[in-house]
Amino acid sequence: MSYKTVIVDDEMPICEELEYLLESHPDFQVAAKFNSAQKALAYLSANPTDLVLLDINMPGMNGLEFARCVGEMQLRTFIVFVTAYEKYAVDAFSTPAIGYITKPVSQLSLSRTLRKVRGLLDALHKPGTPEGGAGKGPLGHSEATVRGNKITVSRDGKLYPVTKSEITLAYVRNKEVFVRTARGDYYAQLNMQEMAAFLSGPPFLQVHRQYIVNLDYVEEIVPWFNGAYMLHMKGNSSTDIPISRNHIQEVKQRLGFR
Repeated sequence: MSYKTVIVDDEMPICEELEYLLESHPDFQVAAKFNSAQKALAYLSANPTDLVLLDINMPGMNGLEFARCVGEMQLRTFIVFVTAYEKYAVDAFSTPAIGYITKPVSQLSLSRTLRKVRGLLDALHKPGTPEGGAGKGPLGHSEATVRGNKITVSRDGKLYPVTKSEITLAYVRNKEVFVRTARGDYYAQLNMQEMAAFLSGPPFLQVHRQYIVNLDYVEEIVPWFNGAYMLHMKGNSSTDIPISRNHIQEVKQRLGFR
C-alpha cells in the first residue's frame, strides 16, 4: 500500500530535504510540496491525502492554524509537525496532529514517526472502516473511537483505550475535547455532545458547557462570587472547574449540599 504525502514548509530546501529522506520509505509517495499553508489547505480540500509533514512557524497561516482547519474540515489526513522549535509542543497537543519531529530531521526520527503513521493508516483503511470522516480526530468517524464502556484516545502519536471509570474530567480546549485520567490528559476524537452522551449518568455530570466531571473525584466545593461555585478535583488535577448557573441545583443535589 502506498500513502499520498504532502510536505508544507515555507523554506523550499527543507521540503526538498524531507522528500529526499522519504525516498527511503517508498510507500510514502510525495504528491505535492508547498511553501504556503493556505495553498496546501486548498489542495487538501480537493485531493485526498494520507499524511502531511508540516512546519509550524510560517508566515500567514501557521502550522497550528492549518492543523486545526484540517480537523474542522474533518479530512481523513494525518498531520506530523516538523519544526525547529520545541516550544510549540504544548500548543501542538491541542491540534489533531499525531506526531512532532524537531529539525534537523534525522532518518531515525522520521522512521520512528512513519512507523506509527503506518499503523494508524493501516487501521484506518481496514475493511469496514467508514469512508467519511465525522468528528474532529484523524481517526475518521467518531463512533470508531467508542466501544461500549471504553473510548480510544490519543497522545504523542499513540492510541490508548480508556474505560469510563478511569476518567476524572472531560473538557474543551481550543475547540478540541480532552479527557483526564490518573496517567494524564489525552485527546478524544469526539465533540462535546458526543462525549456527554458517552459519559451520561452517574458518577458523571456536565457542570459547564466546557466541562464534564466525575463527581467521585471532587475534593472541594469552593463558594465563589455572586452565589457561584467552583469544583476542585482530587489527584493530579489542579484545575478549578466552574459550575454554570443552570447546573448549580443539580450539582447540589448530586453532592448533597444546599
